[in-house]
Amino acid sequence: MKQPIVLSIFLLIWNQFVVAQKDAESISIGEKVTFFSKTLNEDRRLWVYVPDQTSFQKNAEKRYPVLYLLDGESQFYSTVGLVQQLSQANLNSILPEMIIVGIENTNRYRDLTPKVNTTTPFITFLEKELFQYIDEKYRTAPYKLLVGHSLGGLLAVDILTNKPEMFNAYIAIDPSMWYADEQFVNQTLSRLPNQKITDRKLFVGIANSLPPIVTFKNVSKDKSSETRHIRSILKLGDFFSNQPNKGIQYKQNFYENENHNSAPLLTQYDGLRFVFDFYQSDLSEKDFQDSTALIVTKLRSHYEKVSKGLGYAVAPPEEFINYLAYDALGKKHLSKAKALFALNLENFHQSNKAHAAYADYLAATGDIAKATEYYKKSLQIKDDKAVQQRLLTLTSKGISLTESDLIQYVGQYILDDYKITIVLELKDGKLISKVPGQADSEFVPVSKDVFTVKDKQGYNITFHKTNDTITGFTSVQPNGIFKAMKKVENYPSGSK
Repeated sequence: MKQPIVLSIFLLIWNQFVVAQKDAESISIGEKVTFFSKTLNEDRRLWVYVPDQTSFQKNAEKRYPVLYLLDGESQFYSTVGLVQQLSQANLNSILPEMIIVGIENTNRYRDLTPKVNTTTPFITFLEKELFQYIDEKYRTAPYKLLVGHSLGGLLAVDILTNKPEMFNAYIAIDPSMWYADEQFVNQTLSRLPNQKITDRKLFVGIANSLPPIVTFKNVSKDKSSETRHIRSILKLGDFFSNQPNKGIQYKQNFYENENHNSAPLLTQYDGLRFVFDFYQSDLSEKDFQDSTALIVTKLRSHYEKVSKGLGYAVAPPEEFINYLAYDALGKKHLSKAKALFALNLENFHQSNKAHAAYADYLAATGDIAKATEYYKKSLQIKDDKAVQQRLLTLTSKGISLTESDLIQYVGQYILDDYKITIVLELKDGKLISKVPGQADSEFVPVSKDVFTVKDKQGYNITFHKTNDTITGFTSVQPNGIFKAMKKVENYPSGSK
């Protein structure tokens, strides 16, 4: 009798395990790709992250700077986390979104140790093969950053010294400048003054490898082998302090509480903040709340600075400007709304969304003829059912539905992904939408099972049916596309 019970318990646990496994979803932050290097005569594996893998706003046309990461297999996860946190999470825009290419080692010592007066095969591989491969396979922008730790940091400084044009910026994490009896740091100090370098940055992080009796302030006076590592790095700092190369911005940080192996995380954080110190906007809450078009002037100024820092033209994100524009339109800040919609038209003149959004503004301000023109321009660029419906709404009188027609839409709807309950109810013969934390709004019928929102532009709600029964709706609106499923049980007919 015991065996069946044990077996039943086992099967119950196993079934629960299987169900749990089915409910699990994998989290992906990158891919591993392999290609053959003719220069090195071997396969090289890359760990690659692209911003679309973690972004809520996918953009199939956007191009990104590229961060090339030496020791890719050991530094990839933390680097992706830092970049994603500072460029996407919580609406951060401290850094630009960027592609990360981690280069996995095959022969670390061979690849990461430079040679005097010689371009090593690994550097040739980077310059002649890897750059081309990444540019062809991914949507890259013409900005490259190199990050290296230890011997990788030594190589980064050597490339800056001899081939500064390869990368726009360099982060060297506790670099092994002591290597080869300091031959390479001395080479850097002698060659950099004669190099014609413009618009480059170098950030150096220094770990605490000091013996107990030596402090960072007096380490330069110490001559023991224990301090040679730090002293060789400090030669760089002394050089840039006394003989600054105007084409290189230099900064170094000493991490008193970090050793050689723990220094990468903080060095990368500080290094990325230094390299992209021009990127974060200084717009204030007051700028966003201001009812005038002044914010457009400030946005132009900021993105001119960003474009200069990156070396190529960068425009404020279309979705972000659209959000600000519709917000201004809803608040009746019309001059601000017009300037923002026009800014997107200027920067994204081939965007169907920019034309449709400007048409929404024109429709809201009563310029029906111009609105019709811009809706049609939008449709010429790309056919879009939602825009077609907005044009139809603008040029027709819509339809009239009775309470008996509208009752089928009444009920509770659960918004996918957000788990928010939207209640639709009848009130005085009108279909009213109730969303937690928002004012009630009226759904106005445009055609069969298609509605817009009264006094709002750019909203298109299409209800879905199965066997003539409403099962949910899709709302296409300025801030995105949202889907909601209707609860099986009907909302109590609180019709008034």
